Amino acid sequence: MSDVKKPSIFDGMKYLYAEQLKGKRVSLTIKKVEPKEIVGDGGRTSRGWEFTFVETDKLFAVTGATVRRQISMATGTEEPSEMVGKKIILYSVKSTRSISGEAIRVAIPEAHAQ
Repeated sequence: MSDVKKPSIFDGMKYLYAEQLKGKRVSLTIKKVEPKEIVGDGGRTSRGWEFTFVETDKLFAVTGATVRRQISMATGTEEPSEMVGKKIILYSVKSTRSISGEAIRVAIPEAHAQ
């Protein structure tokens, strides 16, 4: 068995995309959360948050209210600095609003679900 990583079409891409999750639930530890002006497809900009993780160099850009609420519920806080060190679980869902037809969502641990 070889430890050589196979090339991926996503190599060299800065951000994490739903297609990269390949239908799996992925647990990641938040390393840093920063406010950012996120440039989307077609050059459209949105104010959002950029998450970095311990387990990957890929960044997770968040602009939508749904994912913001899910992250807050999953971490138990609305304060970005208090999210550092907390684990979140990312998964993909079908989406008609995404060019790829998929979007990333954050699982809510049962302990935080109300």
